[in-house]
Amino acid sequence: MAFVKYLGHSSFEIRMGGRILYTDPWWDPRPLHGERLVPPGIQVEQIKKADMILISNEAPDHCDNFEVKRLQEKTFAQVLAPEPALAKLEVNPRQRMTAYQDDRFHVMGLDIHVTKAKQPKSQYPVGYIISAGGQSVYFAGATYEFYDMHHINVDCAILPIGGRQTMDIFGALNAIRMIKCKYVVPMRYNTFKLIEANAREFELKAQKSGKASPVMLRVGEGFDF
Repeated sequence: MAFVKYLGHSSFEIRMGGRILYTDPWWDPRPLHGERLVPPGIQVEQIKKADMILISNEAPDHCDNFEVKRLQEKTFAQVLAPEPALAKLEVNPRQRMTAYQDDRFHVMGLDIHVTKAKQPKSQYPVGYIISAGGQSVYFAGATYEFYDMHHINVDCAILPIGGRQTMDIFGALNAIRMIKCKYVVPMRYNTFKLIEANAREFELKAQKSGKASPVMLRVGEGFDF
């Protein structure tokens, strides 16, 4: 059994193989660079356990040193991130790992494949495929669709749909035509006005495509599979 919970923007709690992972923890309810339309789904004080923290790129809404430092110090989680992101993080060197595209790790009973991401504004963006117990999740990070997505075969794909330096709805629909997956979870939309997207439109068009079942999570909601 795997469990995915949406915490807002590109942040998720993923439970697989008896481990708990957090992606792009950025839970500031009042960020300086833009009013948040929907508050985050969690605060560090509510978290009791974390085994890994996965960071997709160095942008402040994906790599927040304040949140990552507090979460790592509280839980002793391992931090996996590309070098430009690690350079921004005050994390114990023993608790950090550098993510390079196409790296593969077996750590804590999890298989982690670092994937390519296409984001021209980032120095080195990545995504992650996490696998355990015969189940797998693809966390795309902030990315446009790209041809190598044809090689991704997972149970659940988490994709941005908000546009503005990432896939919009149509880009995400193109992505699920390439990715082999049972479920698709949209992310990184409606956090700010600049990335507003019609989630219902995405849901209907994803259903019509017949390629993957859309799972529309509100912030704070999760599903297991």
